[in-house]
Amino acid sequence: MVVGRFGKMSVVVVAGLLLTGLSGVGSAGAVQQTRVAYSIEFANPDESGDPEPYGAVVLRLADQDRLLWRQGRTEDLPSRWRHPATGFAVEEVEFDEDAVEQVCAYVHERDEASDDQLAYGCLPYRGHYEPYVIEGQDGHVTVNIYGIG
Repeated sequence: MVVGRFGKMSVVVVAGLLLTGLSGVGSAGAVQQTRVAYSIEFANPDESGDPEPYGAVVLRLADQDRLLWRQGRTEDLPSRWRHPATGFAVEEVEFDEDAVEQVCAYVHERDEASDDQLAYGCLPYRGHYEPYVIEGQDGHVTVNIYGIG
C-alpha cells in the first residue's frame, strides 16, 4: 500500500490527538478522560530546611475524593518543599472542572520529637489559576491548579 505525503500527515495528526486525549472518537460507553495540571508547595516556617511532608491532597467531588498527592508516614520520607520539584504534575481523571467542589489537604510533617500539622481542611473550588492556601497549626500547603480539561 502506498501512502502519500498527506496520508502520512493525517496518520500523525490522528495519533497525536489520540495521545493527547483531545479526540472524541472512542468505543461506545467509554469514559472520556481529561487532565488535571497542578503543583503543591509545603511550608513550615519554624523548620530549618525543607519539610518532610506526609499525608494527602485531594480534589473533593460530590460523590468521591480524587487523590492528587499521597505520602505515607514511613522511615524514608523525602525532604521536599514542592511536588513536583519543578513544573507541574498531570493526572488523568474522569470528571470535568464543574464537578470539583473543594480542594483539601491533610498534611503533617515528621519531626524528631513530634509531628507538625502543615494543613488540615478544605477550601471551596473557585477555578484554576487560583492558589489554594490551606493552613494547619504549624504551617500551610499551597495547591496550585493550572487547569482541568
